[in-house]
Amino acid sequence: MNIKVVGDIRVGKIQPSLTGNPIVDDVLIQHFCDRLKEKLNSLQPSVDIIPDHFFDATKPCADIILMDRRIIDDLPDELLMNFKIIDIDHNDILRGNITEAVNALKRYDSGKHVFAM
Repeated sequence: MNIKVVGDIRVGKIQPSLTGNPIVDDVLIQHFCDRLKEKLNSLQPSVDIIPDHFFDATKPCADIILMDRRIIDDLPDELLMNFKIIDIDHNDILRGNITEAVNALKRYDSGKHVFAM
C-alpha cells in the first residue's frame, strides 16, 4: 500500500506551499512522512509513505493521499473526486504530529467514513 503526503504542490496553476520556502517544506514533509512510516510499519509492515510535491489532479492514482486541508480548500471538488483523500491539519504537518493521520488511516482501513473525496 502506498500513502502519499501532499503538503505543497509545485506544478500547475495553483501551487500552495506549506511555509513558502521549498527547502523548509521538503524537510517538514519528509519528517512527517518518516514519523508516519515508523508508526505504520510497527502496525502493518510494507507501507510506503511518499512525499508528493507534484500532485496532479489530472492523473488518477490508487494510492491513499493525506492532504493538507488548506490545499483541499484551494482545489475544486471536481478535481479531487477520483482520489482517496484524507484531510490532515496543516499544523500537524508543520509539527510532525501524526496522531490524527494514524487515527484517520485506521478508520479508513476499517471501512468507516473518513473525509475521502
